[in-house]
Amino acid sequence: MEKKYYFFYLEMALRMSSDSRIYAFKNISHVPTSKLVEIFEIDVLQDPYMSEGYFLTEEIYLKHESYIKEKMGAINLEVFEYCFRYYTSEDGSSIRRLYKEDLME
Repeated sequence: MEKKYYFFYLEMALRMSSDSRIYAFKNISHVPTSKLVEIFEIDVLQDPYMSEGYFLTEEIYLKHESYIKEKMGAINLEVFEYCFRYYTSEDGSSIRRLYKEDLME
């Protein structure tokens, strides 16, 4: 069985509709998958591979504020929108390349 690497992250983009570029990735791989499923209310039967993007809404943030602050750090919903996504690879170094290439587009 091949080894897989998973990278869970929040994409950060400005809330301006005229600018849809991703400015940063906030690594949240240290948060247990079960907690991410709970926070983002992911229906794993409908989306078992979590292939959809899940936005961090104000409602979700307020509901889990203390945990998010402790485990994910500072969040600024007034300036940025955050979308939970993940990337998987058989090559751990490709995660770093993806991270850099997307930011440099």
